[in-house]
Formats: sequence, structure tokens, C-alpha cells
Amino acid sequence: MVAFLFVLGIIIIVVCLVTIFILTKNENITMLIYKTGMCESDIDDRLKNKEDLILRCINIITRQINLDIKTFEEVKNIKVSKLNNYDKDKLLTSAFEEINKIYVDNPNLKNIKSFDGIIKDIEKLEIDLISLRTLYNKCAGEFNNLYYKFPYKMICKFRKFGLKSLYEGREIQGEIEKELNFIL
Repeated sequence: MVAFLFVLGIIIIVVCLVTIFILTKNENITMLIYKTGMCESDIDDRLKNKEDLILRCINIITRQINLDIKTFEEVKNIKVSKLNNYDKDKLLTSAFEEINKIYVDNPNLKNIKSFDGIIKDIEKLEIDLISLRTLYNKCAGEFNNLYYKFPYKMICKFRKFGLKSLYEGREIQGEIEKELNFIL
């Protein structure tokens, strides 16, 4: 009887230790999921702002220059199409690159102060987006690295978490260097 109680005590201790181990690992996963979710929410807000500003730029360009570019047509239909943040980010970035080219090539647009202000606002938003994408990619990359390891994989399967996609694009370091070179 004493041997049975001794073995039962050891089994209970082992089960408690394994449970504590799994709960601490669950906390790591939960924190990474929370951080990526917060980043995704912030990215979504910034993309909506960027979308509005780019649409305003497109309206000014079409009034002043009368250009019709395919990328602009896609951006005009962005609210109707159900793009995810990754695709929306790519589309808005390519549209902004086109706007910058048009802005440089047309002196008429440089005389419009509101257009210049919108361009500066978009550039500020882009810096925010770059930092948010960098943070998201860092957290998502850490999550993806843990995903296949024990006990994380078991926790992810149980909680129905899948691998996280990463954003493409520039990292914040390149943008910081560009800003520093501009200041100097």
C-alpha cells in the first residue's frame, strides 16, 4: 500500500510539472499571438489611412493631368475588392510609387500645396507601416520558429493556431538610413 501511494505521488508530481511546463509555453504562444494581432490591427488602420490619402492624390492627378493608369484603377476599386492586408499593402505601395513618379515629372503638381501635404502624410504613414511590418515580422517569425517545436506544436494544434504569413518589403533600417542621409 505504501509503494502504491509513493508511485501515485510521483505520478501526480510529474503530471503537475508537465502541466506547469505546458502552461508556461502556452503563455509564450499567447503573447506572440497577441503581439501579431495588435500589429495587424495597427497595420490595418494605417493602410486605411494610406488608402484614403492615395485616393485623394489620384483625384488631384486625374483633375490636373488627366492620366489613366491601370494601378490607379485597381486602387479606385480597392474598397469593393476584398483584399487582405498583404495584397492591399503591395497595391498601395505600387500606386504610391507611381504617384511619386508623376509628382516628380509634373511641375504643375508641385504648385498644389495640399498635394504636397498629402505626399508628406503618406511618407509618414509609410514609416509607421515599415516599423509595424518589422515588428509583426519579428513576432510572426518567432512564432513560426516555435510552431514546430514540442510542446508548442501541440498547443498550437489544440488552440487552432496556424503559421503566420510574413510581410514583404523594406525593413526599418533602410528607411532610417535614407532619412539620415537626407538630413545630412
